Amino acid sequence: FGLFLLLTLCAQQPGAGVIGWYNGEWQSGIPCLANWYRASNSFSRVYDEFEAPAGGWTVIGVFSDNGLDKFPEVIRASWEIRRDMKPRHGGKLIARGKTRATQIPDPSVTPSHYPADEVAKHFRVQVDGLNVHLPAGRYWLSVAPVGEGESFLSATRGANAVGTDNGRLGIALFRRAGGPAFVAADSVGSGGQLGIGQHFAQGVIIAK
Repeated sequence: FGLFLLLTLCAQQPGAGVIGWYNGEWQSGIPCLANWYRASNSFSRVYDEFEAPAGGWTVIGVFSDNGLDKFPEVIRASWEIRRDMKPRHGGKLIARGKTRATQIPDPSVTPSHYPADEVAKHFRVQVDGLNVHLPAGRYWLSVAPVGEGESFLSATRGANAVGTDNGRLGIALFRRAGGPAFVAADSVGSGGQLGIGQHFAQGVIIAK
C-alpha cells in the first residue's frame, strides 16, 4: 500500500502518549452514523479529517466514541488512516489494522450530565500499541468496533476538541459495504433535533 503503510507493531505501551487530535464530545440531538466492522464485505464506517502539524506525528493509538446496542464487549477494532480523500474518492491508504482494542466508558458521557440508561450505551473503543509515523499533512481516520450488533459513531459539534485547525472540524466521509463509497457524511444521515451529523468523535494518540 505504499511507502507509508505501517501496521501494528506494539512498540509503545498504552498510555505512553497524549491526544494529538480529537474531534470533540458526543452531542445529543444530532443522529449518529452506523460504525462497525464484521468482514471485508460487511461493514459501515466513517472517516474524519485531521491535520498533522509541521514535523509530523508518531501515532501510538487511535479511538472512537460509539453508542453500542446489543453489541458484545469490544476486543478488536478495524482502523484505517488515509490521505487525499474527497467525496467519491478513497484517496491513499496509509495504515490499517484489525487490532486488539479496549472498551471503556465514554469519558464525556457521565451520570452528572446524562441519565443512567444513556450513559450505559456510550463507550470509547481504543487501539493502543501502534507505531505509525505521519508526515505533516491532512489525513482521515476511521475506527470501527469489530462485532455483531448495533454501533453508532457519536456525532459532535466540537465540544472540548483537541488539535483542530482553528475550530475547523474538516470533512467527514461515509463508506458502507455494497453502497456508495466515500460519500459526504451529511448526505446520508437523517436530521435530528439539532441537525444532521457532519462531524464525529474520533481521535489519535501521539508519542510525547
